[in-house]
Amino acid sequence: MYCCPSHSISFNRLLTLGAALLLALSLFSLPGIQAGQAASPHGATDIGLIVDVGGIDDNSFNEMAYQGLLQAETDLGVNGTVYVPASSDDYAAKITQCVTEANALCITVGFGMTDATLAAANTNPGVNFAIIDNTYETYPANLRGTTFASEEVGYLAGTLAGLMTTSSTIGAIGGMPIPPVDAFMLAYRNGAQWANPRVAVLLDYANDFSDPALGAQLAQDQMAAGADVIFGVGGPMGNGAILEAAQSGAWVIGVDADAWDMVFGGGTVTGSDYLLTSALKRVDTAVYDTIADQIGGTFTSGTALYNLANDGVGLAPYHTAETAIPQEVKDAVNAAAEGLLNGTIDPWLQPDWQYIFLPVTLK
Repeated sequence: MYCCPSHSISFNRLLTLGAALLLALSLFSLPGIQAGQAASPHGATDIGLIVDVGGIDDNSFNEMAYQGLLQAETDLGVNGTVYVPASSDDYAAKITQCVTEANALCITVGFGMTDATLAAANTNPGVNFAIIDNTYETYPANLRGTTFASEEVGYLAGTLAGLMTTSSTIGAIGGMPIPPVDAFMLAYRNGAQWANPRVAVLLDYANDFSDPALGAQLAQDQMAAGADVIFGVGGPMGNGAILEAAQSGAWVIGVDADAWDMVFGGGTVTGSDYLLTSALKRVDTAVYDTIADQIGGTFTSGTALYNLANDGVGLAPYHTAETAIPQEVKDAVNAAAEGLLNGTIDPWLQPDWQYIFLPVTLK
């Protein structure tokens, strides 16, 4: 039976609209696709990790991030690709490469990639992004910031150092005066001074993260000034500082990863018996969790916080220093951890006795 053309066209339109509606509903029912979020054209299990300069064998931050990716490959079946910038000028290019090579999630590592990561997220709304160790005031829908309560574990490291010193002088050597480093350094000072009002704390910045020899020289300078406990906060530079100090007979504290493995070869490197502990940031956990959220369809933008309460930061085992640390010192560190957890200790608060109050003449 012949039907007029106008009726035939209407029927075809109805079919087309129905098919489009069914497609839209199926897209929004897929894992990871939410109202207002574009479906990613990339492979759901393709993950890119853009580490900082130095690569994945830095015995520090980059290597921990890579361990998180490896674990995700094993547990979650993702296909991971690592991108290594040649310098800070190469950050944006490596992030762009991660996008163009069809990764559904691009994870950048380190404070230095703050601007490049945000710019890439704004430019590529169909790809998810995360940055490790940085946050933003506002976020596009496809960007997650990850931060660590470094001040909490820095405070614990300072408590330990302040009670283990016999010279009443301790030190910390930081990479650069940026927020993630300052959080460790300043809270370390505060923890030490609250635990031991007589302690002097030397704080030096190398303005470098990659030079172990520079770290070693700064450690020598601090030891010459009387420091007998040194905290290295700055990647390979900081590792160079604590290796030099430990091999010179000073107590040391590592950062980010457990220096027992990363610096002292599991106890095979000279000086390992002078390692008190390490102030851990579970960068591997943060990378793994972010990938798991992407794969599970629960990726959200905004800030993810890792702290003492969720085991995102904490002190590493004391290893062979265990027997050299008095029980009362261990008890004090545990009490400080409890105070940080219940809110009775503010790691940013410096003791009042560190200030000089001058008389005021009223007129």
